[in-house]
Amino acid sequence: MNMMRENARVLADNLRSSGRFEVIGSDLEQLPLVAFRLAEKHAYDESDIAWQLSAERGWMVPAYTLPPNAERVKIMRALVKETLSREHVDRLSQDILDACRTLDDKGATHDAERSQTKRGTGY
Repeated sequence: MNMMRENARVLADNLRSSGRFEVIGSDLEQLPLVAFRLAEKHAYDESDIAWQLSAERGWMVPAYTLPPNAERVKIMRALVKETLSREHVDRLSQDILDACRTLDDKGATHDAERSQTKRGTGY
């Protein structure tokens, strides 16, 4: 458990130090996960990053909106499991930044890409 928390801390530090993301709740004792969102406005959002990250590198880092009365807030969440090594944490950090760089160049995901996103249950 200590290694998972340490890897979550490293991932949070990597995202924060990139200047692109705000890490949410990292100062609280929590499960080994990292919740984060874009620190500034871009032509893309967290859902675009999740899609690009999955398309480019196969990572499943979900993006979703918060519950009612906060549904305009979108965040991403990376769960740090026991099998996620420090090397994987560093790779994930770099892949998230690479996905952002791709989106900086191309803009938000296209409607054709968004239509491929699975929604709901049963898939």
